[in-house]
This record gives sequence, structure tokens and C-alpha cells, in this order.
Amino acid sequence: MTAFPTTSTAMFDEYLSTIRDQAIALNGQAVSVNLIGGQTLAGTLTYVTESLTGWPSGATQWPNALTVTVSTKVHKVRLDHVSSLGQG
Repeated sequence: MTAFPTTSTAMFDEYLSTIRDQAIALNGQAVSVNLIGGQTLAGTLTYVTESLTGWPSGATQWPNALTVTVSTKVHKVRLDHVSSLGQG
């Protein structure tokens, strides 16, 4: 059995894949992140993937959390706590 780093997610369901794809597309931009509890964070999004070396060739490691910087405060949010993500 292969162990994966706890800071990344090896498998995504369709919902998390959609949030992940939006986070990749909006990386570095001003965003509004709506959380499942009803709170909203507005700030600059950071979500960076990295290519894995070795096997399997061309694999990508996706973090299981995104970072939103609001003013000077950094918030790390798990992807499964995000209800929606948008520009602005």
C-alpha cells in the first residue's frame, strides 16, 4: 500500500474535482470563497499543484486545502469545506 502525504488528496469525487479545477483556474486572483457553514472569505487565492516525480509518469499532486489571504491574514481552507468559489 502506498502512503500519500497528508497535505494532498489522492482521490477526488466529482464535487471536489470541480472545486479543485476552479481553484487552479483562479490561482493568484481576487476571489470570494463561500464556506459550507455560511461564512464567506474574500481575498487572494493560492492553490498550487505540483508534478510528482517517479511513478506514475506525469502524475499531479493536488493539495487538499486552498489558501485565501484576506488583507494580511492567511486562511487555509479544506476543499471539502468550500461550497462555492468565484472571482471577485
